[in-house]
Amino acid sequence: MPRLKDALAGALPKDFNCRMRYIHTSPKPCDPLFSAPPGEDPERTKLASHFLTISTPSLSSANGFEYRDAGHHFVFAMEILVYSTRRLIAMFVSKADSTGYLPRRRPSPVRVIATTFLKWLSDRLRHPRKRLVISLFARSQPTYLFPGSAKTGKKHILTDHQLTSWWVRVLDSLIRQKADVPNQNRDWQGYITVPNFNGMAEVRRFLPPDNVSSSAKPRWKRGDPLQELAITRGLPETVPTRCLLPRFPDDPKGRFIQDLDDEVGLTEDTVTASPSKKKQGVWLSVKNLDTFWTVMEARQECSSGQVVGFLWLVEERRQDEASCSGTTRAHVQSSQSTGMNDSQTYDIQQNKSQPSQTSQSSIGSQSSSQKRRGRLTGPITARQPRLKGGSCNISATSEPSFGLINDKSDAPMLTSEGYDCAMQILLQLDFSSAEGAAQSTAKWVSEVSGMVALTPESWVVEVCGTAEITALSDQAQNGNGAPATNDLGSLVRKKKRKVDDSLEPTIAAVDEASLVNTLVGRKKLKA
Repeated sequence: MPRLKDALAGALPKDFNCRMRYIHTSPKPCDPLFSAPPGEDPERTKLASHFLTISTPSLSSANGFEYRDAGHHFVFAMEILVYSTRRLIAMFVSKADSTGYLPRRRPSPVRVIATTFLKWLSDRLRHPRKRLVISLFARSQPTYLFPGSAKTGKKHILTDHQLTSWWVRVLDSLIRQKADVPNQNRDWQGYITVPNFNGMAEVRRFLPPDNVSSSAKPRWKRGDPLQELAITRGLPETVPTRCLLPRFPDDPKGRFIQDLDDEVGLTEDTVTASPSKKKQGVWLSVKNLDTFWTVMEARQECSSGQVVGFLWLVEERRQDEASCSGTTRAHVQSSQSTGMNDSQTYDIQQNKSQPSQTSQSSIGSQSSSQKRRGRLTGPITARQPRLKGGSCNISATSEPSFGLINDKSDAPMLTSEGYDCAMQILLQLDFSSAEGAAQSTAKWVSEVSGMVALTPESWVVEVCGTAEITALSDQAQNGNGAPATNDLGSLVRKKKRKVDDSLEPTIAAVDEASLVNTLVGRKKLKA
């Protein structure tokens, strides 16, 4: 598998050079991403953070001219949070921001870097027994990671419509790249939900024009994959709605879920939670996902006149999709269309599964009592020491563990506390001017270098683009993958205005008089 440096170099234009700095954390236990069904333990979840920065030589002003300085300043950064459960790997695009100090060019290096980073990380996170999901929340803001960058006047701040469309184009590139790879047994399926935009006709303005074709299914669908992911997680079709929704940080869905929990006294804390409410695990006002999104449209974050978008990419296996049973599909459709509330359906499911659980437990107790341990005999063989938390089915000589990067020089690994400290330092810097951005970049690099006990030059990676990209090939597509409209206005010969016949001689006479210059000798003035 190629390194991130090689992936970026192969995607960026040939004349584009930059510096890459990449930090990450190892997967550590965290709060559950999903609420547990009533009577069950929360699903074990691990969190790993990945942060990529791109810097270019800084520009300084002198005598009205700009020249490249010896220092560097950040031009783009992107943070991705990776949640790993037993059957699911969720990549959440937490933040992505630019400073505006990168000169505009086509194709945009920012979009190329974002697409390449997502593809490279998703390829490393692929697991044979887990399903991969990419999720993000698009909301237009002046700044996300670089304070003061909106004051420079060079930063191109996208509107709410433009930002949602931009992220759709970024994720759509992943779908196209997956489809172009031969012998690939997995595909991406995109989902989009834009509150207050009902119907596919209204959402189509954010999608590529060639989303629907006669030869293949649509790459993007309106809605969400939460019911489908519930089946992947092994949940019954009658599970309460709150168990289907993820709780990502700084996400309006998570804040709305917390408000609904507070209304009925549901909390994730086992000490303060109400036993009766926790036993039911249902909301009073929201009974299904359709109602959740309907009420979500009235929330301040979605109804303040600004368009926001919820985007997902779900990795689908072609073989599994072809052999998928009709009962599974019927379960998904019935759970979406049924009008029964969560408490009734989940009680029925529990009553059905209760006899089987008791019978299995009795059989297991009988078999365990009948078995007797034999005395161990023979020579004792010493085992090789194993790192704490390592996987027992992955040998030390095999490829690196899924999602782990062991190249310390290219990607320093920080502790969770050190990573949080590095992000807090970045949010306290100033990028309102080119000189201030260069100083802030140097300060952040110095602080992180001290955390990982490295020099600033030892973990920087020089990236030189190698892709042959011409301006014509980029202009051939209008951002969404559609052919650009050719402007033939300069090639069309305009018709001459008709002139009245009565005025024609007069105009001709005036033209002839203006064209003939008569030279008359100058008379000498008498003294």
